[in-house]
Amino acid sequence: MPSRTAVMTRMNRLFTAASLAVVLVSVERFSFTTEVFLEPARFLRLHELVQMTVIIPITAAVLALMLHEVSRRFRALSLGPFLLFVVGAYFYATGNGVHELGSFTLQTHCDFDEPTGDLCAGLFINDFYTGNTMFFAGALLMNLAVLVVERRNPAEPMGRGALAVLVVNALVFALAVLAYAAFDRVVVGLVFAVVMAVVALGFLVPVRGRYRRFPFTTYTALTYVVGTIASLLVRLLSVV
Repeated sequence: MPSRTAVMTRMNRLFTAASLAVVLVSVERFSFTTEVFLEPARFLRLHELVQMTVIIPITAAVLALMLHEVSRRFRALSLGPFLLFVVGAYFYATGNGVHELGSFTLQTHCDFDEPTGDLCAGLFINDFYTGNTMFFAGALLMNLAVLVVERRNPAEPMGRGALAVLVVNALVFALAVLAYAAFDRVVVGLVFAVVMAVVALGFLVPVRGRYRRFPFTTYTALTYVVGTIASLLVRLLSVV
C-alpha cells in the first residue's frame, strides 16, 4: 500500500495535470482548429471535435484519478459518492456536447451577436444556458463527490514544498475560472464559481486548522475563492 506522502505527491501531479489541461483548453480555442470544417456537409469544426473527444475526457479522467487517490485506490469509496460522481460525469459530458454543438451551429449559421428567430435564439439558449448549466452541474457533483470522500479520509499533513505546488496549481486553475466567470456573455459560469466557492469553503472551514491534511479541499477552495473574487471585480469594473 502506498504511503500517504506518496499519495500527496500523486495529488500534486494530478493538480498539475489539471493546470495543463486548462492551459490546453485556452491554447486550443485560439488555434487553427476553429477554422477547419469537417466533411461531409461541414457538419462540425475540428475545434468542437477536439473539445468533445480529447479535452473533456482528459479533464474528467484527471478528476476521476483524484477520486481514486483520496479514496485510497477506491478502497474507501462508498456507494453515495460513487453514484454522485457517475451522475456528475454524465451531466458534465452531456452538457459539453450540447454546448459545443449549439455553439458551432450558432456561430456558423446565425448572427452570433444578435441571434433572432426560434432556431437561432434556441441555439443561443442551448449554447450558453442548457449546455453550460448541465456542464457546470456535472462539475459540481463530481467535485462534491471528491470533497466528501476526502473529508472521510484525510491524508498526512502536506509539507511546505507540496503546499507551494498546490497553491501555484490552484492559482493557474483560478485563471480558467476567471475566463468563464468574468468574460462570458451570460452569468452561468459566475453562478457556478460562486456556488463552488461556497461549497468548498463549507468543507474547508470546519477543518481549517488541519487544512494540510485535505489537499483537494484546500486546492478547490483556493481555486474558486480566488477565481470568484477576481471575476466579481472584473464584472463590477466593467459596469462602472
